[in-house]
Amino acid sequence: MLLIHSQRLIMNRLYAVFALLIAFTCMAKAQQNTNTQDSIKHYLLDDIEVKSPKEVPLAKEVPASISLISAQKIADNEVHSLSDISATVPNFYMIDYGSKLQSPVFIRGIGSKLGTPSVGLYVDNVPYFEKTTFGFDFYDIERIEVLRGPQGTLYGRNTMGGIINIYSKSPLYYKGTNILATAGNHGYYNVNINHYNKLSDKVGFSINGNYNKLNGYYTNRFDGKSADDEYSLSGRTRFVWKISDKITLENIASYEKSKQNGFPYAHYDVSDNKAGDINYNQESSYKLDLFSDGLVLKYQNRAFELLSTTSYQYYDGTMAVDQDFTADSLYFFNIGDRQNMVSQEVVAKSHSKSRYNWLVGVDAFYQKKKQHTTGDIYSYKMKQDICSNFKTSGLAFFHQSTLSDIFTKGLTLTAGIRLDIEKDKLEYVLNQAIGNAQMSQNNPSNYEETFTQVMPKVAVKYKINQVLNTYATVSKGYKSGGFNTNSSIDLEENRSYDPENSWNYELGFKSSMLNNRLFIDAAVFYIDWNDQQIDVPVPTGRGNMKTNAGKSESKGFELFAKALPGKNWEATLSYGYTHATFTDYVVSDELNYNDNFVPYVPRSTVNAGLKKTITIKTGCLNKIIANLSYRGTGKHYWNLNNSISQDYYGLVDGKLSFVSGKFQLDIWGKNILDESYNSYYFIVSSTGDSFVQTGRPVTFGVNLKLNL
Repeated sequence: MLLIHSQRLIMNRLYAVFALLIAFTCMAKAQQNTNTQDSIKHYLLDDIEVKSPKEVPLAKEVPASISLISAQKIADNEVHSLSDISATVPNFYMIDYGSKLQSPVFIRGIGSKLGTPSVGLYVDNVPYFEKTTFGFDFYDIERIEVLRGPQGTLYGRNTMGGIINIYSKSPLYYKGTNILATAGNHGYYNVNINHYNKLSDKVGFSINGNYNKLNGYYTNRFDGKSADDEYSLSGRTRFVWKISDKITLENIASYEKSKQNGFPYAHYDVSDNKAGDINYNQESSYKLDLFSDGLVLKYQNRAFELLSTTSYQYYDGTMAVDQDFTADSLYFFNIGDRQNMVSQEVVAKSHSKSRYNWLVGVDAFYQKKKQHTTGDIYSYKMKQDICSNFKTSGLAFFHQSTLSDIFTKGLTLTAGIRLDIEKDKLEYVLNQAIGNAQMSQNNPSNYEETFTQVMPKVAVKYKINQVLNTYATVSKGYKSGGFNTNSSIDLEENRSYDPENSWNYELGFKSSMLNNRLFIDAAVFYIDWNDQQIDVPVPTGRGNMKTNAGKSESKGFELFAKALPGKNWEATLSYGYTHATFTDYVVSDELNYNDNFVPYVPRSTVNAGLKKTITIKTGCLNKIIANLSYRGTGKHYWNLNNSISQDYYGLVDGKLSFVSGKFQLDIWGKNILDESYNSYYFIVSSTGDSFVQTGRPVTFGVNLKLNL
């Protein structure tokens, strides 16, 4: 009955959305002069081709559930960070944690709130291994690719839930200077300048800069100041050199500096489901410096392509947090994280048009991370100084073979395998003092683990005709284990946690109909999940740690449809459903979570959009572009016992653009109906108090673009 009620609620929301879309259509001004060409060609180029060097070039040829977000769609939807695509991609959800410290991603129920991510992120082929690095500002982005399901065979480390590929624009295909200035309510300002210069047919470079400022959405009652004001300054350079017809060298470097006040957590009354005031007495903040650099060398001939990617990433983050989030002085911690990471990947794949194609590769990485924590526990008159040094190294070998037209024309078999070896080391030192005593000086505790895993994948695709493909995929997902560094852990058995793994079974089809005016992509999946890594309170009562659940499962389906119903019209609809539960998670004779839903996993995600372009041939105005979209997030639970939840909610966004030659003026709004919801919930285990971060209120602004 609960499931039926949930589905009815979703359908009622969808009806409301489409009513808004119809009203939006009726208000569109009749077009007196129209362009005789529609946007089919643009649609095929921007939304069908896959850019990943490890995949075939057309999305319909990939035997996996994949979502592609073009540069135009990024601009239409005012996407400025990875969290802005939450719920726009089926079964993709990100917690709004309140800072760039954590940017947890969940795909099909698989994700991680703390620790290393379960979803992989690559930016211009450079791996981002820490969630701390996921929250960078978007600009100069050409496209985003989201592949759902385990991608370990080709992409490797901790990609059990899926992979996100982000690509910036190349100066060999873009030229000129673009300036974007934005102003909005809540003191939001953004300035973005991009310059692309092609020195010759073989050499090009780009320089991009971005400044972002926000006064904040929330106020701390204690001092009357903003609880979440922020700023960021970032830049990217790209150099491309086609040394010859066969060799290309490319370097992409980016840097971002940001500071946020936070965390904007309000006291939450569970009994009446109401958020109170944000009211804490010690200023909390997060500062981040992030630098990434990738050197890509590509060689190709008629037979094969060789791609070498060498990358380096550095970040330095500092968090200051009033951990009791009250006007009392109970706990305050300063946590500093610093990482140096280098990686090397070499991939070779065939270029032949024969029935057999292959891909083989090797990658390696070395990560050194230091975490330094100082804390005051006022109730115990205790001071702590904790130093955690992590050293992680990995080596992997992978191969994939594809054989076409087996047994019958159009039937393709793909088989892949990966050997993954990872070695983790932790040096942990806890020093503390109580009262007026001197700080104790403890010897380091050393921990070391080696994880080895073989990940196979088999996929069968059948091309029924030129417009319809079906596929079935079986793949193994894997995420390595790790160490807990919480100072409250008193049992050595809780200092580490085991790897988790899964088997993913998927059936899907992709169809293009009505002369490519309608594209439909659908998939059903089942995930059998062992030793799921979850976050639980430390038994001593202060803070959280990671442990392993017994068995879990996730099952559901995804649907995406895009249509060009008429000239200069575009409509999209996506829906994802995930039913993720614990099937065997027994803590003790008195406590088990069997059949409970996995926390932080919405049961549904909904996205609907309508876009209309009106072309005008008279006067100084060239065209008017109108967008309306709806994002729905289904019910999800915040805790293991499923006692606290967030019900389904939907957000309506809109944008109206006026284009005149090289100028464009946008008027946009997000959550324009001012829907109320909670984006994050937690309990301070030491006090038992509940807190929430409420969702962002209605936001609106204007953009001014200049293309030179």
